[in-house]
Amino acid sequence: MYHGNRIILRELRLGDLPYIMEYVNNYDTYSSFTDAAPRPKSEEYQLAWLRGANRPDMVTFAICDRESDEFLGTCQLRNIDRATHRSLLSIILKPSAQGRGYGSDSLNTLLQFAFGELNLHKVSLMVYESNIGGQKLYEKIGFRFEGVLRQEVYRQGHYENQLAYSILEREFGGRHV
Repeated sequence: MYHGNRIILRELRLGDLPYIMEYVNNYDTYSSFTDAAPRPKSEEYQLAWLRGANRPDMVTFAICDRESDEFLGTCQLRNIDRATHRSLLSIILKPSAQGRGYGSDSLNTLLQFAFGELNLHKVSLMVYESNIGGQKLYEKIGFRFEGVLRQEVYRQGHYENQLAYSILEREFGGRHV
């Protein structure tokens, strides 16, 4: 387990499945997270994902409230490349946990793990251009804008740009939680 100020990053558990099902089948939440058209997911499908969520090239954590242990969402480092010391980051919080400081605490804790434990040099992410809140959060943490992938994803009836952000270990600046 990794402790932030308000959160704990812990392993995923089978008991987390009902909470994960709440947001993977919530169009508003999940459509902002995925590059593909959101499709309804069965418990069996999501259980297979849950069982495979930690591989050599991917680490997935449950995000929980530090005091109540309430499940808040998940965060992940994927496409971990040990040769180049790079990874992609993703985070998804259930709607009731958004805008309450859990995202920044989770990202700071995940980056501490990425740089301090996995010896990564660079962590990147993609965010929809329409996700202004996400962009503000990533910039607050220290991510830097790298560029635009024009009309990268078709969603909600139109093509949307994705924005590339990254943070280097030295830019994280020891803001370890």
